[in-house]
Amino acid sequence: MIRSAFILSVLVMLPLAANAALKKDAPTVLITGANRGIGLELAKQYADKGWNVIATSRHAAGDPALAALGEVAAKHPQVALEKLDVSDSATVRAVAAKYSDQPIDVLINNAAAVEATFAADMAAANTPFDKLDFDAARRDFDVNTLGAMRVAQAFLPNVEHSKQKKIISVTSSAGSFGNPLPNGIALNYSASKAALNKYMALLAIQLKPQGVIVSLVQPVFVASKSDMANVKGADPLDREIAKLLKVIAAMTADSSGKITNFTTGKIDPF
Repeated sequence: MIRSAFILSVLVMLPLAANAALKKDAPTVLITGANRGIGLELAKQYADKGWNVIATSRHAAGDPALAALGEVAAKHPQVALEKLDVSDSATVRAVAAKYSDQPIDVLINNAAAVEATFAADMAAANTPFDKLDFDAARRDFDVNTLGAMRVAQAFLPNVEHSKQKKIISVTSSAGSFGNPLPNGIALNYSASKAALNKYMALLAIQLKPQGVIVSLVQPVFVASKSDMANVKGADPLDREIAKLLKVIAAMTADSSGKITNFTTGKIDPF
């Protein structure tokens, strides 16, 4: 009952959290898909380090899906919560306009069209070719691929005016030609991540003269879903994201246009 009451109070506070007290001299990170999994853990760990965090999600204020993120914002005054649907250009532009004068040191494209549980992800991944839903494929590309590009385009001026100038996109080995998933599974998701990789590799070339680092990151296998605690081989989320923060901090121009595996610290093949 106490925890439920606390979460309810946090949800009531969410509209105020959008006007968070960003610290003038602190670095700033913007994270998409920050309400759960990798995005939520990124928000937690950056906030704990004293960064300004602009944590975005497609969910509106008051949605129970924002409860955990609301707790982070309640604990850290410099965490701002914003409604941003990466598949909707209008919401992306609206948030960009609101923060037009705010330098963003690290922009993390984390939002993805995935299921809420690992079991559901695996069920979708094992859909055979003759059963593919191409309307669902459009959704995968709109979120996983074009969503990252919408966000990068809208917030590029913020990144250019920052000290670190980093655009990071979370990809997956599912999109790799050099190290593909076994049995040709996850056709739609894999293709959307392969397209994301290509877009970011090209964007890295275009933005090199401006000194912007455009990089991709991926884990080996991270326990990012609620039903993955006992899945064999899945590394703890907090430990893996701690590695990711170190990888991002160490990125230089040499990292641009490459995929860094934050589990191993090595460069993975496209």
